[in-house]
Amino acid sequence: MPPLILLWSPLDDYLAAMLSAVPAIRFGRIASKQDLAGMVAEADGMVMLGHFYTADIAALVREKATRLRWIQLTTAGYDGFSFHGVPDGVVVTNAGRSHSPMVAEHAVTLLCALTRRLHLLAERQILHAFDRQIPQPLATLEDATVVVLGYGGIGRETARRLKAFGARVIAVARSARADDLADAVVASPDLHAVLARADALVVTAALTEETRGMIDATALAAMKPGGLLVNIARGGLVDTRALMQALHSGHLAGAGLDVTDPEPLPPGHPLWTCPNVIITPHVAGIGSQAVRRRIAETVRGNLDRFLTGTPLTCQVLP
Repeated sequence: MPPLILLWSPLDDYLAAMLSAVPAIRFGRIASKQDLAGMVAEADGMVMLGHFYTADIAALVREKATRLRWIQLTTAGYDGFSFHGVPDGVVVTNAGRSHSPMVAEHAVTLLCALTRRLHLLAERQILHAFDRQIPQPLATLEDATVVVLGYGGIGRETARRLKAFGARVIAVARSARADDLADAVVASPDLHAVLARADALVVTAALTEETRGMIDATALAAMKPGGLLVNIARGGLVDTRALMQALHSGHLAGAGLDVTDPEPLPPGHPLWTCPNVIITPHVAGIGSQAVRRRIAETVRGNLDRFLTGTPLTCQVLP
């Protein structure tokens, strides 16, 4: 009997059409935990959004998914799998660098908006006031020093775009190395030292037990006064309380956040009203047909490898 491959990605009709046309598999589409509970016992593989893998789903998979051997993510992030685990014998692959150019574009867009004080100028527009008198002077990325925390696909694409603005880029990774897109790549123990030189910090690292809360009060205090912070990775990398304190004190001149902790950010949360904050609702990875095409190519390539017993690409676990 052909293997059963499930898809749990509610808005991805393009991927559903591709998978349903593969004659060598049985295809099933699910839309809820209840659907998963009814079908996962027969599933050999599953394609899904990474953030769907909660503690409850992990427990359900361990209990019922006795045939499961492969989970393919349509996202780059896989922190739920790292935290909650997968059954022995299950390989987890992600979307690789499919999202990297677009997410990097969003990161640099937020940084440019903060640097050019667009949020403050927009307030003048609402008042119909042709007024250049805003609380912060305009600044530029040219000759600015930007620290990029996390130097995988998104980090490197962020560096590529920052260099086009004439910025100096210092990347922070697990280990120091030479790289053609960064002025320097330093090891993570040197983070606080390089933050002292940073006009801006862009967070692109994966969320793990080691990186959770990495940007805390001590790290923020290490930053140059008047610096900017952008986070397009995971909210849990940044201590929200410490961030709010740094913004209210003026030590940070602004923050651009596509992700928050908690997420979604509830109405009335004090982060909404912090000074000089731009918040977007975790949309950095949305809006590109090129990304959809790359994800579909990654999924189809790994499906072919799965069917032939060839090692999969973009493996993140185990």
